[in-house]
Amino acid sequence: MGIKICVPIPAADFNTLPNMISEAEEEGADLIEIRLDYMGREIVNQLNSLRNIVSQCSTPLIATNRHPSQGGRCALSEGERIKTLIKAAEAGFEYVDVELCVANIRRVVDGVRAHGAKIVISHHDFSHTPQISDLERIVSEQIGAGADICKVVTMANDVMDSIRALVFTYEVSRKVDLVCFAMGEKGLLSRILSPVFGAAFTYASLSKGLETAPGQITINEIREIYRRMKLDNEGDR
Repeated sequence: MGIKICVPIPAADFNTLPNMISEAEEEGADLIEIRLDYMGREIVNQLNSLRNIVSQCSTPLIATNRHPSQGGRCALSEGERIKTLIKAAEAGFEYVDVELCVANIRRVVDGVRAHGAKIVISHHDFSHTPQISDLERIVSEQIGAGADICKVVTMANDVMDSIRALVFTYEVSRKVDLVCFAMGEKGLLSRILSPVFGAAFTYASLSKGLETAPGQITINEIREIYRRMKLDNEGDR
């Protein structure tokens, strides 16, 4: 079983990015998400340096510049934000994360894909976990917008929300590449087990204090859980 873990890097400035990426690789990250929104306006002046980051990293990279309405910290105009994503694709990032709520999403997706990157279309709900029929509608919209990977992340208000996310993941991941789990303490079960239920990967922080979403545990913690559950596939990576 191929359990994959993506480690987000919330570097506050460009200079600290290489060391954090190296640490994530040393910890065995299968994918690394560069959270461009954590760099504020500095990223605008560093776009031409993104290619250097790609060349120094042997792990697939996801470029994310998360909009505030989806839990991000981006302080750029929408035009600038989209430009950073297209520049990341041009620089050689393997994946680019585009929110489902983006205006003219097909144009954005086409602009990213023109440079060879794969598209993660994401949707985050920080209030609750919708019913399965609503989750199915979201994934259908993501597919229609051109997603290579559909990402649906919700908030767990009780343990049953975790169960719902896992059931949905099990059913839908057989048809599309899907990342799905529930956030928060009560969503921990789904965050850990989603790859077991068919998710393409899950997310874990590089270390404590570097969480980018509620309920995120560290890569060391989640690897230890997999090891205790006899699910660790370290030798396969």
